[in-house]
Amino acid sequence: MDDADRKLAVKILGMLGSSSAGEAATAAAKLTAIAQRNKLTLDELMAEIYGKMARASQPPPFPPPPPPKPEPDFTDIDQANDLLCRLQRIADRPDMSSRVLTAWEINFATDVSARYLADCELSDKQLVVIQKILVKASRVFNFNA
Repeated sequence: MDDADRKLAVKILGMLGSSSAGEAATAAAKLTAIAQRNKLTLDELMAEIYGKMARASQPPPFPPPPPPKPEPDFTDIDQANDLLCRLQRIADRPDMSSRVLTAWEINFATDVSARYLADCELSDKQLVVIQKILVKASRVFNFNA
């Protein structure tokens, strides 16, 4: 359908609601003629008109967000020294940590990093909690540096 027919059909649509029965009937006949000329049903004509209007009124789509970074796997016991260095950074910077961590998480990081130096052992439960804390803390800390 060309723009001239589309504009004419939009104009005629407004006349369908006329209180004059003759005017409304004439509008319906003209819409039917436009549909037939374009080899469309009235439903397809309406979809063509309103689909074009809806697309024109919508803002252009934004590009999709980048895929999320994979969460680091902090549960390997062989990474304990690295994990505890990261926990120590959290403990050393509670002002920065408090942006994304709860007070309990900061206290946990401080406590576990201090105990590890003495005990040299992390439990499976501690590793799970540490993983969650480090994922949250990675929003404000660059652990790769």
